[in-house]
Amino acid sequence: MDVSTYQATGSTAGEASDLKNRVRIADTSSRITFAAQEDLGSGAKAGVYCETGINIDTASTTGQADTNNANTATFCSREGRMYYGNNDVELRLGRQNVWWTQGALNEVGSTYLGSDSATNLENGAVGVYTVRGENQAKLFAGQGMGAFAGSELYTGVMGASGNAGLTNNQGEAATTGQGAKAKYFGGKLLYTAGQYVAMWDYQNSTSAAAVAAGGAGSVGLNSFNRKASKVGVGFKYTPDSMVSLQYWAKSRTDMTTAGATYVSMFSTGAAAAAAAAAAAAAVTSAGNAKDSGYALVVKHDLGAGLTLHGQYAKANNITASGVTQDDTGAKAYTLGLTKAVSKRTHFYTAYHVINNQANAAYNMTGGNYASGTSRTGADIKQVAFGMIHNF
Repeated sequence: MDVSTYQATGSTAGEASDLKNRVRIADTSSRITFAAQEDLGSGAKAGVYCETGINIDTASTTGQADTNNANTATFCSREGRMYYGNNDVELRLGRQNVWWTQGALNEVGSTYLGSDSATNLENGAVGVYTVRGENQAKLFAGQGMGAFAGSELYTGVMGASGNAGLTNNQGEAATTGQGAKAKYFGGKLLYTAGQYVAMWDYQNSTSAAAVAAGGAGSVGLNSFNRKASKVGVGFKYTPDSMVSLQYWAKSRTDMTTAGATYVSMFSTGAAAAAAAAAAAAAVTSAGNAKDSGYALVVKHDLGAGLTLHGQYAKANNITASGVTQDDTGAKAYTLGLTKAVSKRTHFYTAYHVINNQANAAYNMTGGNYASGTSRTGADIKQVAFGMIHNF
């Protein structure tokens, strides 16, 4: 929990669209976990893991903006899996974390400072299909894999809530006129050797085009493809201090059948008008977009239980339908200090900033930590004082 301030001011639409400074009591992704494991002998094991998000500030499923937080909706809302394996590798089945996790390369976020400006830039704009994949099968590398521990390969079937509202992503659902071919897959390669840490992360999701219910003459449904990758390297200059650098690149391709009127949510200004005109002319493609950026993260041990955390991140301009969209980038900063009072409890103070360009709308969306929806062109500022306790 923390006591924090939040504001989003300087929006392109003018002062009337700003979110003026407010003070709140904020939950920073609290959760309760149930886990069970059985020793099967000969090094084998089996078990279950169920991590459920809770909002102890409101005792409800809504976040700071009074919008629903799906990660607090029900049991295992954050992550749930059954698994079988040994110290080398586990087969895990269920809804599981992917992509979002960065390990030692980015020790900020809800585990340390309540939020994370850099990751909010990394996952915004074009976006990725999922950071917690449903209907998923994963192979996870355990401690027996040595330097490659923590690496993973996964695949899954898209659920009905994915793909940013596109309508042909039913995956396993039986729907008239639609196939069940929507899927995602990816992997993370981690390598740790002494003072050095490296990571490569990749995700791909596809959903084939389908004919809408109603047959000939009906409006066509969107097909969908997203690709996302990031690479990172880090150096531990002391056992508890690290500097790291990450670079990400993401893309999406939306193909529509003739007659569809889908317009790219990433186009702005003249590009948005051109996309609307193209849709009206019944072309067969719209909504293609790319984004990229980088982040520098520093964690510095000051001794006596004090640790300094710092971030700088930059999101480049979005390319939509092959055209670079001016003023669609952003910069982000985080500066924080943690004070450990035990192995399970620490206090923190943090300052988070996202500076959006005139046509960008990044926000502190991770963990539903923002007090309002994104405001195009606004500068997001937060100051927090909080405590984290693990039990």
